[in-house]
Amino acid sequence: MMVLSVFLIAVLSYALSLLDVCGLVSRLAFKDPAPGDARVDYFFLYRKHKWMGVGYALVADLLRALVTVLIGGMLMKGSGFPSVGKLLALLFSLIGQAMPLLPLERGLSSKRELIFPALTLLFVDWRLFLVCVALAVLVMALTGNRALMAAAAAVAMPLFTLIFGGWWLKVVLALFCAAALIYCYWDELADVFTGRGAKKNAKKRPADEDAQKPGSGK
Repeated sequence: MMVLSVFLIAVLSYALSLLDVCGLVSRLAFKDPAPGDARVDYFFLYRKHKWMGVGYALVADLLRALVTVLIGGMLMKGSGFPSVGKLLALLFSLIGQAMPLLPLERGLSSKRELIFPALTLLFVDWRLFLVCVALAVLVMALTGNRALMAAAAAVAMPLFTLIFGGWWLKVVLALFCAAALIYCYWDELADVFTGRGAKKNAKKRPADEDAQKPGSGK
């Protein structure tokens, strides 16, 4: 019975994580035409519809996160481990963000955004949510780098699960959640720690400077 519950949590949480909420809000709530190659995310909705667009998407993501956590908690309640079920739901949601089955721009897609996992964490453990969000916001304010922001939240998750008295299985699941979150931004983190990002920017600067020179014809 427990194996079946874990399997259902994995499938349903993974499937819910793939929903293109921002795209659905854009098409259904605002009747936007297909944006072509443009990425429909929170920034897109803000640019096009300001806070109303963001608010609609946030409510939809909040409901999706609540349903995801309820599925995990209810399916594991019969086994006596509802909190573990909630963490499993969060884990498979993050796996869906990190490794989407159908990486499409619209429809079923993974945009690797932190908002949906963060809202899911809110319903798993509000204390963890507050700590991870506070650290993520602090790192973002200091560095302006979303990959480092995600890494800060990932490190805090298992650490504070342990500090808040989580038993070993919950700490292990929190470690897997952290690994999935870091995997989402692995390429960007590699650029930061190897200096590749700075090298890429340095290569772009000469071309930009030449384009601005008088008589360059560009």
